[in-house]
Amino acid sequence: MLSRLFRYIAPWLTLIGFVPMTALAHPHGWVDYRVILHFDDQAHVIALEQVWKMDPFYSLTLTEELAQAEGDESMEERLDMLGEEIANNLRGEHYLTHVTHAGDNVALGNLRDYTIRQGEDHRLTFRFVVPLAEPLALEGSPLTWQIYDDTYYIEFLYDQDIGTPIDLYNAPTDCTSRVIAAAPDPQRVADAAALDRDATAPSGLGHFFAETGEVTCPAR
Repeated sequence: MLSRLFRYIAPWLTLIGFVPMTALAHPHGWVDYRVILHFDDQAHVIALEQVWKMDPFYSLTLTEELAQAEGDESMEERLDMLGEEIANNLRGEHYLTHVTHAGDNVALGNLRDYTIRQGEDHRLTFRFVVPLAEPLALEGSPLTWQIYDDTYYIEFLYDQDIGTPIDLYNAPTDCTSRVIAAAPDPQRVADAAALDRDATAPSGLGHFFAETGEVTCPAR
């Protein structure tokens, strides 16, 4: 089973001769992430800004391959190219982002404002904004979202190293947020544990292990 994130990056890596496709198999990894929910001046939700911090091994492997590539581009330029490739491929995967309001799916706009950089801890961080297709008034009903890889090869977890994994930007002062932990049933856990590295996971497995972000604003 290949990581979806490796699939996003693989076309660009193989195109410029970084690694052969057979070398892309990778142990189960994780992404620590946080979400900044953006509001407009009418208290409507307009976008989810996401910050994905890739795990140390994955970050090290990728930056080493970037550094060893032929060409005159700076590391920053190569990261920009990588960010563009990831963004383009995420567009075909619904950005791995699933948003609902009052029980209905919320349509998303086009991903924008993406960057990928290496932090002081040497981990790669991919940052981007997913706007809603239309501004949304919450009117007392919770807005919820999950971010996950269908195959559960990459695990997405809210970043526990920061105090507020959900930030509210320009939100009314009476809005509240919380993270709801995943509670997969024992059979789902057993199914995931039984998968070999190269096995194909059933589509949608990641949903059962995804944490849920929630924001509620009182009706006005």
